[in-house]
Amino acid sequence: MVRGDKLPVVRHASLLSLMFAVLLGTGVYIEFLAGWNWNAGEAVLLLHIVLGLVFAAMFLFWIGAHVRRGLPKSQRPLFTWLSWMLLATYALVVVTGVVMIIPSAMFFAGWSWFWRFETTHLLTLVHLWSALAATAGLIAHLYLRHWHKPASVTGGASS
Repeated sequence: MVRGDKLPVVRHASLLSLMFAVLLGTGVYIEFLAGWNWNAGEAVLLLHIVLGLVFAAMFLFWIGAHVRRGLPKSQRPLFTWLSWMLLATYALVVVTGVVMIIPSAMFFAGWSWFWRFETTHLLTLVHLWSALAATAGLIAHLYLRHWHKPASVTGGASS
């Protein structure tokens, strides 16, 4: 059961998880299905970009406090290591996503400059695969315990 003072934190984390799931779904659609119906793909791409920027802002606002609260409580080296790897993959997803929209933002600001096709392809590849890695890491992060079981629960020995 979640204590009352933890409820806003749980809601924020749940919202971020839901947003990440929608972003993963729209990203997979853009990568693999948008070519079949690009008119729908443009709308999905716009949703992906706007939601991605909102997610990045909310995530950056939230993650510092989450790390400060959770890291001192982590009693499992595997969990701690996985958490840092998850944070690194999230950083890679956010950075590659922002870098990919720089040319569009510059175009709307009046400058015409675009990444080379090879660069765009590499950024897209890294963005997609790091998002898939972050998904696996998030599932493991949410599944693993941060702490050892109390001795009374494990029959005398901590696990």
